[in-house]
Amino acid sequence: MDERRESRARRPREGPRWKPVLLLGALTLLPATAGQAAADTGRSDVRLVYCLADEHRGDLGDAAVRLGVVRRAPGPVGGADAVRVPGRKGGVMSLDDWAAKRPGDFERVCDAVMAAAGDPPGASADKGGGGLGGFTDGALLLATGAVLTVLGQKTERISAERRTHGRQLAAAVLEFRRIAWLYLAEYEQVAETDHAEVSRARETLSGLLALVPGPAPRRSAARLLAGSLPLADRLPRSRDGQLLQPHDRKSEADAVRTTLERQTREVGDLLRPAPVWWLRGSRHSGRPTSAGGQHG
Repeated sequence: MDERRESRARRPREGPRWKPVLLLGALTLLPATAGQAAADTGRSDVRLVYCLADEHRGDLGDAAVRLGVVRRAPGPVGGADAVRVPGRKGGVMSLDDWAAKRPGDFERVCDAVMAAAGDPPGASADKGGGGLGGFTDGALLLATGAVLTVLGQKTERISAERRTHGRQLAAAVLEFRRIAWLYLAEYEQVAETDHAEVSRARETLSGLLALVPGPAPRRSAARLLAGSLPLADRLPRSRDGQLLQPHDRKSEADAVRTTLERQTREVGDLLRPAPVWWLRGSRHSGRPTSAGGQHG
């Protein structure tokens, strides 16, 4: 009897039989939970990329005002897309700050914007259901959202740089044209008119034309135009040993004005969308120098 008691005392005590079942159940639910989390994150990324893009920001702000989530910011305070957020921690803020600080309101309004546009958020992520299929779909949506975010940021940066360059180019054209017309008017009266200010304006415009982005036909046209800008040098005081008379200087000035007006239109043409230039091909290459080209 003592041996039986000792045997029972040495036998290891068994743990509760329900623990393996609970562990198995948890492992079964893990993919579904992770898939739902990935899908939710993917939908959030889609909202950020879609509703905060330049072409949809206006719709987002209008929808938020109509739904009573925010109010319009008075005047120019906070920028063009600023809104006034009610509440103790509200105030005037940009749409980006509003989306970050009030994610619930942002998602509600963004879903309404996307639904009105026929793009319900996360529709493809909801088709796969739960389990491993849902996890795979969620992971794919998450990866797609991340790629779209990166591409959207890169596209926005490039677009912003090109918009800035376009504004600088347009301003440089107007300045060169203004200074050139003043110089030409003075040249008609006095042959020794100072040329330094015209030269500086021409150099600024030429440098910006050299930075015009592709396609290749547009780059080629811009560089050709930069090299053919008039007034690289002062207009002549004499020709063949004879001083130019006022009517001769007027003819010289008129030839430059003709070139200047044509090239002003061509600079505006350079700012047209890239697909237009893809279709044109090499149409602008090899263009002969026009009237007034002898002056630079």
